Amino acid sequence: MAQALVCAQASVVCLDFWEIITQQKEIVYSLFSVTMFTCAELLIYYLGEKFHAFVIFTWLSAGLFTASVIDGIVRRPPLPLEDRKKVIVLLAINCLLSSVSELVSTAANVLATPGDTIAILNTAPTIVFALSVLFLGHPFTVAGMSFSVLSAIGVALVTQPPFLFGTLVQDISSGYITGVSLAGCSAIIEAVTVILYKFISNYNISPLYVTLFNGTVCIPLGLTLCYVFDVWSTPRLIGEVFALLSTGVAWYLAVTSVYLAVKVKQRPVCVITLMTSEVVLVMIGQYVVFGVMNMWIGYVGAILIMVACIGIEVKGDGVDDSADENQEAHPMIEKTP
Repeated sequence: MAQALVCAQASVVCLDFWEIITQQKEIVYSLFSVTMFTCAELLIYYLGEKFHAFVIFTWLSAGLFTASVIDGIVRRPPLPLEDRKKVIVLLAINCLLSSVSELVSTAANVLATPGDTIAILNTAPTIVFALSVLFLGHPFTVAGMSFSVLSAIGVALVTQPPFLFGTLVQDISSGYITGVSLAGCSAIIEAVTVILYKFISNYNISPLYVTLFNGTVCIPLGLTLCYVFDVWSTPRLIGEVFALLSTGVAWYLAVTSVYLAVKVKQRPVCVITLMTSEVVLVMIGQYVVFGVMNMWIGYVGAILIMVACIGIEVKGDGVDDSADENQEAHPMIEKTP
């Protein structure tokens, strides 16, 4: 009798936990995306000792394309018949932006430093917040802006870029300035891409087509770069091939999760702010796998990032979810001011 009661209570707890998860899908999708991006970046860091960045980029694109094709064969999601031209144009623009973003961030890592690049790239929440207010009609809120800025400050403390923590202006080379500028461009492109996901999701497009388009373009682009710069090297071990392709599979799962997170509640600011928690996972991963530790100020930054992630979800970005859900449930009822 007592065992049956315990089992019943456990079942109730599991059901309540599952209900909470289903109600917060964008959090689940965002954190899963962060986990997959972290796995991909740790693999890239490991493979960077053996292969050039352009070679890794090419194999990553191949893994992304392969995962997309397999997913397409299994699920066969339809491409919407209505406004197909607009859909293809949106996918093409997204593909172009994603390809440029990856190339620009790669160049930034070469000319500047990885710490600087990550710090600047993760200022994207502030950019997304501004774009959401300007182009999506989201209201400007002090809370949304504050948590977006807090997240950028946290990332800066974790990565401790030299241009903020000790390098004199007169000592900065022109190449370094170019790298920092490219990282800033990449952050803007990444923010625009997340906003674009909102428009793409309005057409009920499967995320498969987003990743399939990206992989199709990035493979020949990567091969061209390897040929032009003469950096191609063929992996000799099966384990190396598996690791290279795994970066693409992890990337596929990450991009798909980001798209679904934006699609669930149409809140790009919330999604991309949650994704800044990737820095925390990278810190943990690099210590566990590679034994790399951060200074104490880095852990302060990690706490700020987590506070920003929790705050942006609790306060939101000014979007009334209940109103949106009511509009979806009763589409014939117009919203009144």
